[in-house]
Amino acid sequence: MKTQHWLLFTIISSIVFIPACKKEQTETSVPSAFQKSIGGTSDDLANSIIIKDAMLYIFGQSKSFDDPNGDHYLLKLDIDGNLIFDKTYGGNLTEEGKKIIPTQDGNFILIGSTESSGNGQKDIHVLKIDTEGTVLWEKTFGGALDDTPADIIEMSNSEFCIAATTESFGNGARDIYLIWIDQSGNLIREVTYGGSDIDGSSDLLEIENNQLILYGYTRNFGATSRDFYLMKLTSTGDSIWSRRYGADGYEESQGFAQTPSGGFLMSGHSSSADPNHDLYAIEVDADGNPLWDNHYGGAMHDGGQALLINSDGNYVFIARSMSFGNNSRSIYMVISDPLGNLISEEVIGGSLNDWGEDIIEYDGFYYIVGHSNSFRDGDNDIYLVKKKK
Repeated sequence: MKTQHWLLFTIISSIVFIPACKKEQTETSVPSAFQKSIGGTSDDLANSIIIKDAMLYIFGQSKSFDDPNGDHYLLKLDIDGNLIFDKTYGGNLTEEGKKIIPTQDGNFILIGSTESSGNGQKDIHVLKIDTEGTVLWEKTFGGALDDTPADIIEMSNSEFCIAATTESFGNGARDIYLIWIDQSGNLIREVTYGGSDIDGSSDLLEIENNQLILYGYTRNFGATSRDFYLMKLTSTGDSIWSRRYGADGYEESQGFAQTPSGGFLMSGHSSSADPNHDLYAIEVDADGNPLWDNHYGGAMHDGGQALLINSDGNYVFIARSMSFGNNSRSIYMVISDPLGNLISEEVIGGSLNDWGEDIIEYDGFYYIVGHSNSFRDGDNDIYLVKKKK
C-alpha cells in the first residue's frame, strides 16, 4: 500500500448542462455545486461513492500512482470536494476497485478484482479498512479462471454476502456466484447459479425476512439474447423464484434499487427498441411481476449505469450517451416519476468523453462519480459532480 500521492485537480467553474432533445431549460448559478477532475498522469477511474459522517468516500482504480497496471484507489474528501487523503492498495499486477460500503462497526469494506494474488487469472479481492484507510484484513476468493465481484452487502445476521460472476465454477461459460463470509473474512458458504450459457451478477439487496434479491443477467432460460435476471433467495442461497426481463435484443443489467412499495427498479442498456441501445428501465412488484418499462435516449448509443430513488420519491437514472451533446460520450441524467414518465433530462460533461458510474443524494445535492478525459491531458481522470437536486 502506498500513499501521499501528488494529485492534479481541475476545478471547472460551472457544470456543463447541455439540453437534450431540444428541451428548453434555464441554468441558474449554484455556488455550492461543482465538478472536479481528479487524478495523476495516467488513467484514474471511480466506480463507487458513499457518504459517511458528512465525508465523501470514492473508490475505483488508479494507474497514475505506484503501479501502471492499476491499483485499487480510495479517496476521502469533504462535501465541498477538498481532498482529505487518498490511498492505493494492490500488488504488482492489476487491481480494479468496484464497491465501497460502510460496516456496522464503523469501518469499511472494499471489494474489487485482483490479478496479483489468489488462485487464478482474476480473483475477488475483499479488504476491510478503518476510517483512515488502514487495512484490517484482506481476502481473495475464486478459482483457476476469471472471478469478478459486482456487489457486497452486510446482512442483518452480521455475515457479508458477495455477488460475483465466475468462470471457474458452475454449469456454463459464466455463472452467478454468491459467497458468504464472516466478520473476519472467513468463508462460510458459496453457491453458483446458471445454465449452460452465460449468467452474471450486477447487484444484491437484503429484504424482509433476511431474504436476498440478486439482480443480474442471463442468456439462458429462454432468452434469445442477454436479458435482465432477478432471483429471490433465502438468506443461505436457496432459490425462491427467478424471473428474466427483456425482448429479442440485448439487455445489460446495471442500476438497481428497492422501491418504497417493496418492488424493484432496474435499469441498464437495451437494443430491443433501438439497435444502437437505449437507457432501459423496468419496475416490478415484490413478486417480480412487471409494472411498467420505458426506453429513454436518442438516435445513438445510450445506456443506463446507475440509479437512485430520490427524497421526492422520483427515479433518477444515470446513463452514458452518445446521442446528445458533442458527438462523444457524455453523462445522461434522466428523472422520471414513479410510473416512468419523463420529468427532466440533461447531459453533463465536457467536449470529450465523460462517464457516470454511481450517484448518491445528500443534503439537497446529487453527487455523481465516474471518469472523464474532457478536462486535462487526454487521459481519464476521476470525475466528481456535485449538482443541486
